[in-house]
Amino acid sequence: MNQTNGTASPLSVVLEYMNSLNRNYTSLPAEERVAMGFVRRVQSYNWTLELVFVGIVVFMIGLYKYGTSANVSRANKLFDSVHAFLRDELSFSRVGFTVPGSKDIIYMDQHLHTWMTSFATGRSCIDCINVNLHLFPRNNPLSMFLENVVGWYFPILAFDIDNEFCEVIVRPNGVYVASEAANVNSNAKELLTGSFKFIASIVNKRVMNQSRHDNYYLALTHTTDSDEIPEEYVYMCEMNQLSGFFGAYSKQGALNELLKQASDFLDFISFTDLPGEKPENVSVWNATRLQRCVIRTKVPTSKRDLDLLNRIIALVVEIYDNYTRVLVQKSEPAFITADMLKKTGNLRTIEQEKIAKAAREAALAAEKENQKDIEREKRRNLKKSGELEKLDKKMKEKRERRQRNKQKVRM
Repeated sequence: MNQTNGTASPLSVVLEYMNSLNRNYTSLPAEERVAMGFVRRVQSYNWTLELVFVGIVVFMIGLYKYGTSANVSRANKLFDSVHAFLRDELSFSRVGFTVPGSKDIIYMDQHLHTWMTSFATGRSCIDCINVNLHLFPRNNPLSMFLENVVGWYFPILAFDIDNEFCEVIVRPNGVYVASEAANVNSNAKELLTGSFKFIASIVNKRVMNQSRHDNYYLALTHTTDSDEIPEEYVYMCEMNQLSGFFGAYSKQGALNELLKQASDFLDFISFTDLPGEKPENVSVWNATRLQRCVIRTKVPTSKRDLDLLNRIIALVVEIYDNYTRVLVQKSEPAFITADMLKKTGNLRTIEQEKIAKAAREAALAAEKENQKDIEREKRRNLKKSGELEKLDKKMKEKRERRQRNKQKVRM
């Protein structure tokens, strides 16, 4: 009883204070309040409580406006810079989305200004570039706080909002043309499915473990330290030989200089064809395979960061340009040899067998669980009808007969 009073006492104090604000006014007889007139009633009434609630509403609206404007401002800076670079420097023919009747290049804004995306297409060697930006829900700080608290105490229930990032996905098309008058090679699809079947990545050490956990294709790689790249990074490739892919189709000095400058900004650069999430079965594996390069960075917040992001995109495009040119023109031996591709194919076959085995085991477990549910439902129905007791008695007698027969055999 004392505990109940102790728990309720703070609330009682608050209610008592709220009632006391207008006790003098509410204690007046109704006739006297009517006689006071509208102006005097307004002057006599204590509006403190109402003003507090109005202040809270105004404060929440202000937070929403500030959070929204902060996210939109960051997105505008990023996409304005990337759009201009893709159009003017990398010569993509179509960049961003356009609104009918407007010449402005825009981006898609989803989920209350937390997910933004744009794209570019129309260029030799590159099918398209997708630029994705994920920001904190600054327009709803209460929700952001509660979701982070849930993530701290219940990691399994954590939402994917605990960090901000920028992700650029560059997809090759297997087409190389040396000039506008040159003929397009007809084996683009064959090149994509046959010669882009590998995983070669440079990953920042500060996010190495988390990146392997979050990205299925990185979980299949081997980690290798190398003097060829700055000490802040490691190679994560299917085979050690694939670590030379970056230097084979870009200038090693320029690559290292860029990596060094972006050590506090870049998370990883990964050339891959496998899905980002582990597939449930082989059919999903085949349906989600996509030749691409994934660039993952922090959210650019300064001119320096924007310049670094553009240079990293240019580096990936340069690698795809040079690799596709070698495959099409065959002017020199390709770095990715048939032997390497055979080994990566074998690794994929082994991984597919593991996935197929896990899928079969999951299906078998689900079938057993379903059978148990059927048996339980059957027993419930028998119990309702009164047949369960008879069936249990019959089974008990059967077990006893078997036991007696065993004893006779022993004698």
